[in-house]
Amino acid sequence: MRIWGYVLLILGTLFLVLFGIAQMGGAHLGVLPFIISFMVIVIGSGLRNSGKGILQSKPPVAADHSTSPAAGQPAAAPAEQFSTVELQLTPEIAAAIARQTARLNRNLFYVVAAVLVLFVGLGALIGATDKTPGEGATFMIGLGGIGVLSAILIYGISWLTTQRPVRRDLRGTTYLRTTGPIEVVRISSGAMLRLADRAFLMNGRGGMIELSKLNRGTVDYTPHGHVILAARDAEGRSVYCLPGYNA
Repeated sequence: MRIWGYVLLILGTLFLVLFGIAQMGGAHLGVLPFIISFMVIVIGSGLRNSGKGILQSKPPVAADHSTSPAAGQPAAAPAEQFSTVELQLTPEIAAAIARQTARLNRNLFYVVAAVLVLFVGLGALIGATDKTPGEGATFMIGLGGIGVLSAILIYGISWLTTQRPVRRDLRGTTYLRTTGPIEVVRISSGAMLRLADRAFLMNGRGGMIELSKLNRGTVDYTPHGHVILAARDAEGRSVYCLPGYNA
């Protein structure tokens, strides 16, 4: 996850420099490309800084048993305990994961279609109103191409980071349950879930609000696509459950 953070930081900075050079060269890009570049940089910074498990990010403190604590001084706090176990992936649970993934894929298609229509429509509008010979067609082709490339990029990133890992989960036979400290880090329109020994981007918004209210508990999730199946607080009370999931 931290590697993705560095990648996004580099890409965002590169885009920012290229857009700045194009702007100084006479191109009229507007503020949208620069806003997108800054958003990529912010997301990359968040991934880089929060891409480790909660206990992994804390330096270990060596215990010194040779001497006893002085009178009036509190003893050192014991290390936090956590556990991660594998559970059997039943056909019913796999079906619930597949339904959740299908809903997310439909939303993704809406986003891709909206981006495509936005750029193509903007290019057509500028092309129809621009009276300079040759410029209208250039804007139509240029913005249309940006729309197509953006749609391909959005879908490609989703395929690599979400859809392909979930398909791998559905071909497997187990999922994971981690008990220990919990932290939700908001990143742009999504969130990263930090557990004791790992951190990953949450697949969709399912469980995001409920998990953000916990600092310790139990989370059931898939190992590759990171679909949140259920969450319970430190007392074992259910705070979130994927529709159709029954452990």
